[in-house]
Amino acid sequence: MLFIIIITLIIIVLIIFLTILLLPGMAFFNKMSDQKYNADEKDLLTGILTTAISSKEATGEVMTTFVNESRKTMPAKIYLPNKDNIEQIESGAQVLIIESKAGIAYVIPYQQTIY
Repeated sequence: MLFIIIITLIIIVLIIFLTILLLPGMAFFNKMSDQKYNADEKDLLTGILTTAISSKEATGEVMTTFVNESRKTMPAKIYLPNKDNIEQIESGAQVLIIESKAGIAYVIPYQQTIY
């Protein structure tokens, strides 16, 4: 019984010692391997409607995909006032998120242009 306790204590001390010994190396590896978060502003402000907006008062749903490929869905309404007097936006349309208030994205249709 005493032999098992001694072996267990030796293993615990060895694990603690190796952790302390390897910790600076692990921190250096993490610092060198982490990538900076580089988000294009367009990626943060655009989305695709998953549910159509049938009128100015109706609510649809927009899905955004961020740089790290995480997706977020949120309720969407047509941004008012809009200069093109948009009445509805079909499902699957790419939209530009103008603002977000109280968890609702206010959107207008968006067409990507190449510079």
